[in-house]
Amino acid sequence: AYSPSWFRIEVHHFITDDVRQLWHFISSSRYFPKKYRDIIEPVISRNAYFAAPENTLLAMLTYERCHIRTLAGGRIIKAREISPDGDCVRRFVIPAVNFRATDYIDLIDWQACDVTPPTVLMNF
Repeated sequence: AYSPSWFRIEVHHFITDDVRQLWHFISSSRYFPKKYRDIIEPVISRNAYFAAPENTLLAMLTYERCHIRTLAGGRIIKAREISPDGDCVRRFVIPAVNFRATDYIDLIDWQACDVTPPTVLMNF
């Protein structure tokens, strides 16, 4: 799983691809024996920075399926309405990862996360 994941990262290295890389790595590790998954999953959970809602929303905006892009736009608009005006520092929390997700948009529990708009889209 390491070599294909490394090659995939080299080919798709944009900020919008980060959460997709994480999901690809997780989905590839599902086929490992349980004793290896018990080692890998806590490491992935501790380092799941790219599964943050902001990063997932960026990936969703560039997804080929139109309804996913629309969903991302709606979530960004909603997050802008309920988030502070930008005068405070946001606390970054690594979200809990759903290792049984069938797509990268389901890697996190959107209801349990504090969804904030992506900072790279602040002026858009």
